[in-house]
Amino acid sequence: MASIIGIDASIAGYNAAKLAHEQAVLAGPLPVRILRAAQFHEFVAELASWGIQGDVCYVPRMRTQLIAARAVAEGLVDLATGDGPVTESPGTPFAEVAGPREENLAAMAESALARRGLDVRIEEVSDPANPDRDIFENGALLPSPHATLAGPTYRDWLDAQA
Repeated sequence: MASIIGIDASIAGYNAAKLAHEQAVLAGPLPVRILRAAQFHEFVAELASWGIQGDVCYVPRMRTQLIAARAVAEGLVDLATGDGPVTESPGTPFAEVAGPREENLAAMAESALARRGLDVRIEEVSDPANPDRDIFENGALLPSPHATLAGPTYRDWLDAQA
């Protein structure tokens, strides 16, 4: 099962729902393995488009280590078969897969929207009403040292989409 890196402290929104999903499948009668992944490259432009208001695009402040969905799929196969680099590490509850380096979501959103020909100013926002704000902003969504890192970088992936 695919899940999300760093959601253990989530108390709201999608990440909290994904954490509840993890807990439910782990409590079930069937054996399950979970691969926690960083945010997908494919999601950046969509997320950014939701924040466009006039000539400004509001993007949540987020530290992430973006990864291509294909690399996550390959990681799921590795985990299921035991034939690749993605494995559970001793003493860790879940295998993790992330992109090759830390990225700033706003900078990646700017690249994505520019590639789409949208002339908007990117503004990073921090929502004090979001109970998971610290998770997004302070690096909790970054992979642990035992994570498998897989390319391409976001900009290389974006260039390949052209």
